[in-house]
Amino acid sequence: MLAPLRRDDDLIWGANGHPFRAYPDISYDTQIRLVRELGMTHYRIGWHYEKLAELKQVADRYGVTLLPIIHPDGPLDEKTPQQLYEDSFSRARWLTRRYRGQFPVWELGNELENFAIIEACEMRDDGTQYPCEWGPAGGMDALDYYGPRWVKVSAALSGLLDGAREGDPDAKYAIGTAGWGHLGAFERFVEDGLEWDITIWHDYEQVRESFLEVLAGYGKPIWITEFNAGGGGFETEEDNARMLTERIAWYRSMRTKYRVEAAFIYELLDEPYWDDFEGKMGLYRVQKNDKDRWKVSGLKPAGEAVQKALSY
Repeated sequence: MLAPLRRDDDLIWGANGHPFRAYPDISYDTQIRLVRELGMTHYRIGWHYEKLAELKQVADRYGVTLLPIIHPDGPLDEKTPQQLYEDSFSRARWLTRRYRGQFPVWELGNELENFAIIEACEMRDDGTQYPCEWGPAGGMDALDYYGPRWVKVSAALSGLLDGAREGDPDAKYAIGTAGWGHLGAFERFVEDGLEWDITIWHDYEQVRESFLEVLAGYGKPIWITEFNAGGGGFETEEDNARMLTERIAWYRSMRTKYRVEAAFIYELLDEPYWDDFEGKMGLYRVQKNDKDRWKVSGLKPAGEAVQKALSY
């Protein structure tokens, strides 16, 4: 039985998935149905020029809203800032124009600031050298990003934002960081004149309230588009279930104070063919059947805990 749609006094709840490049043999219909059975209304995905339309048809039948991510036309290290701007502009304009009016929110880029985190011995923008004996910077400060790489991040995001707004001026556009204290990137977004509608944060560590306070200061609603407890795959299934329940309750307690509007669990299904911790982060198990085809094999304790937490 499908859970009821969300209450007006609750967050938007969603899951992450990879329907266009993973989950062989598991249909779009199955994926979207599982999202709804968890009590969620949103599914965060990558994009595909044509398959996105097919997935949306299925999502519409279940009352699920897709949150597509448009990645820059990179890789960032292989193009000049001007090329990144122009190519990302063209991609975003084409895609949002193709689907104009069909998606209320698009996420632009995914954890792009990681590319520019300053490394040992590199020069900061203020002319000082980042200590050679230190590891990568923490991303908390604007100077924690290496200028020659940051200009590429900024160019790609500027191109995505400008192109998307030309393609569909009525949609909302979200940008942000990988979490982990990467607040300095938002300072740079403002310095570079980037205009976004929704602030994105990722949370695999239990985001500090002080971070939410800083993010709320930018005057945008906050969407946590990836979260899991302690990395998900590192914990026992029982501990992960408990921590996810606690995380959901905590986000709810922050909803009004800091405009935390949405949270998306990473991720819907296990991906054991990746053979690493990320392969265990799903809310549902998958396994091979007797014909060597993948199938969903049941809700994990974390999935049961999430389903219960979202059913109130």
